[in-house]
This record gives sequence, structure tokens and C-alpha cells, in this order.
Amino acid sequence: MQAVHSQTLGVISPRSVQENFIAYFRIFAGLPHIHFVEEASGAWIVSQGAPGSQVIKTNFAPASAAEQIDETLRRVGQCTDTIDWMVWSDDQPANLGELLAKAGAASREWMLYGKIGGEPGTWLVIDLESLAERVPVADDFHVEQVRDAEQFEVWVDINARGFGSTDYSAFRAAYLRHGFGDNAQAIHFVGYLLDQPVTSSTLLIAGGNASAYNISTPMELRGQGYGSAVTHATLLAARQQGFSHSWIWSSLLGKSVYQKLGFVITDFGIREYQWKKRG
Repeated sequence: MQAVHSQTLGVISPRSVQENFIAYFRIFAGLPHIHFVEEASGAWIVSQGAPGSQVIKTNFAPASAAEQIDETLRRVGQCTDTIDWMVWSDDQPANLGELLAKAGAASREWMLYGKIGGEPGTWLVIDLESLAERVPVADDFHVEQVRDAEQFEVWVDINARGFGSTDYSAFRAAYLRHGFGDNAQAIHFVGYLLDQPVTSSTLLIAGGNASAYNISTPMELRGQGYGSAVTHATLLAARQQGFSHSWIWSSLLGKSVYQKLGFVITDFGIREYQWKKRG
């Protein structure tokens, strides 16, 4: 097992969440049809499918921020017509959200639409010391950690089915080159009912914290506690690695499931600006 990871007073900071989030998208860097840019002025990713298109870090000089917003959108526009610009609490300049709103009103090429300055999904945090040892699920259910390419193909199949995806080539390529094992940055799990795979998840260790990603259960298998159970197993693995807290970014659909496990809704101060090319 890895050594205990440091977390200031057991509290997960917005900056560490952002670093974990960037690390997740960095896994896909260099793959075909995915543009991942990480430089001193920020980081962004464009993908025609999963994992999506987002500006995930901004570090602009205040004096030139308006020009840098325009330049970033120009570069992004070479790859896509839409992108979500996430503004984190440590992003610069401090009035970035205000500048994005002004740019949306002034830009001839782009427009702000939909969610403007809203929270992107639901962020939740859990104290792993309070995590129950078991959750209600069928006695024949168990979770296995993916340790080789053969097991990983099972993960790919069940994860893709849960998200309704017909093309999971980016996830397959990204995680295969990443490798498996307890010391990997991304650790995958498959939940089985007897020998039938029914759900799956990923634990990502980065930024000094551990978070669950890719939690997926096929539609026809939902409502039986499998997703909750594989999330629970993923959190137990984080606790075994020495983490005191974990967090998750949830859709509205999954929020109640995570709250039943002990997650608490937390506002990290993250806001989202959705951009779309005009015309």
C-alpha cells in the first residue's frame, strides 16, 4: 500500500480538487481526437465524445486577462464549437467570472448560453472514518479490483453500458497505457453478482486526495444497490490507502445515492460558464 497522504486538518481544499480533476483529464492527453493543453496560463481539454470539453484551469495576468480569454477561445474554436469554462476559487484573475460574462456579451465569435456562473453539477465530500463497513446489497454481490488487461476489458464493457456509450476507445486506450495495481494513479473496480459483472468504478489518486470517478451501472441493473455498493468499496480502498476524506462530482441522478453513503453537499466555489460559437 502507498504511504499515508497529507490533507491539511483532514479538509479537502478546492485547489487539491482542481489538481485531481486536471489529473483525470491528463490521463487522456495525446490520444487521437483529444486535445489536452496544459501550460502556465491554464489547462483545457477538447474531446468529440467522452471525457468532454472543458477549460479546467485559468491563470491569466489581470492586465491582459480579457485578451487571453479571447485567445483561449480562438484556440479552442479550432477544435470545437462548444466548451464549458470552469472557474475555480484559485483561478486568476479574481474577477475571472465577471470578465467571462463581459466577453460573452462582446464577442463576435462566441456567446454565453445555458448555465452562466452556475455550479457545475453537485460536489460532495465524505469523512471516510464515518463510512459504514457494509451497505445493503445482495449476498451474492462482490467487488474485485482490476489487476490486468483481461479484467480491464470487463470494466470497459460494463462501464460503457452504464453510460450508454458505443465508443469507449478513449477510455480503453487511456487506462491501458496507464497500467494497473495498488500503486497506479487510477485504480478500477468491477462489481459482480455471482460471476456476472453489474457495475464499475475508478478511484483516482491525485492532488493529495482520492476521488471516485466512472461510477456506472447499466440501466436494466439499477435500483438494486450495485452502484452504491461499488462506490462504497471504492471509498474503502481510499481509506485503506490512508485518506481521511474523499469527494465526488455527481449528477443530479446520483446525488441521493451518495448522500445515503454519508456524502455531504459542499460548495467549493466552482462556477461554470458555457460557451458556444455563434452561427
